[in-house]
Amino acid sequence: MRWHEGLVRVACKKPSDVQPMPDILSFIAAIAVGFVVLSWSADRLIEVTSTLAFRLGMSMLTIGMTIVAFGTSAPELLVSSVAAFNGSGGISIGNALGSNTINVGLVLGVAGLIAPLVVSPRILFREFPLLGAVMAITITLLWDGLLSFNDGVILAVALLAYCIYLTRASGADEDSSEDVVVLKVSTSRAWIEALVMLALMLGSSQILVWGAMGLARSMGISELIIGLTVIAFGTSLPELAAAIASVRKGLFDITLATVVGSNTFNLLGVLALPGIIGGGIELDSAVLQRDVFAMVGLALLLALISYSSIKRQPTLDTGTGLKSSTGIVCQLPKYKSALLLAGFIGYISVLFITAQ
Repeated sequence: MRWHEGLVRVACKKPSDVQPMPDILSFIAAIAVGFVVLSWSADRLIEVTSTLAFRLGMSMLTIGMTIVAFGTSAPELLVSSVAAFNGSGGISIGNALGSNTINVGLVLGVAGLIAPLVVSPRILFREFPLLGAVMAITITLLWDGLLSFNDGVILAVALLAYCIYLTRASGADEDSSEDVVVLKVSTSRAWIEALVMLALMLGSSQILVWGAMGLARSMGISELIIGLTVIAFGTSLPELAAAIASVRKGLFDITLATVVGSNTFNLLGVLALPGIIGGGIELDSAVLQRDVFAMVGLALLLALISYSSIKRQPTLDTGTGLKSSTGIVCQLPKYKSALLLAGFIGYISVLFITAQ
């Protein structure tokens, strides 16, 4: 059933069957409040955890791949877990896949239009291939149309291995010359704020899922579509805000690292926990036929435009002061970022045209 047909069906129901307007307004208000609190608390969590990480001697690129990436993916993890616990598997799956599509198409597309993105050699030759391998593993596990408990365990183990890899690779960031902004707060206060922000994120996630589930049911829209659009966009707001802020400051390492790390975490972590909690989540047929294809397609487009932009020269000065000591530099022209954004807009158009 198409989404607009769902609206017609609701409109044609008897007055006693139609969701009262006050209830619908409550659902919309819950979604709005959930988004605002979730985005603010996630943003603050990134700041305090980045401060803690910096004081432990981590580089900017490592912070982007770990603290910032995992921090911005925390809303996806919480929302998907809460949705799976409440029996809304469609929201869990749609949130993870939709967030990855939004991160590449919308987040990098918009950020690249603000300023040309610079891709570090580590992202090009280590993180892109790793993300491709993670997507292949995920697709293989989901190919039978079920996100099972065993699938969740496998993804969780892979996430643990990925975290170990990041820890061991933290010293290989010689190309990063960017500085991280450290909050002027004590270490103890930073720890306390991190715990408070996590609690706020959990509470706002509960509110957001409640509002989204209620709105979907009252309007006849499937939970998968809600997860792929409304929820995915809302939980991707931290990534979008972080990307825009970082490119304006010339912190390109953290821009690409956040998206790549966040997408990897979304597949391994955001899908793992719902699989373990949900006890077997059946996938809508459109997930493999449309949504996985869109996620992989945009990722391949990002890789293609990145590898095609590689140049070999001693140094690169883009006006941001960024240098490369490897002789390999990669800067994405704005028109290539526009291709990512166009691909995302095309996917959203197809999504609503073919929505069941």
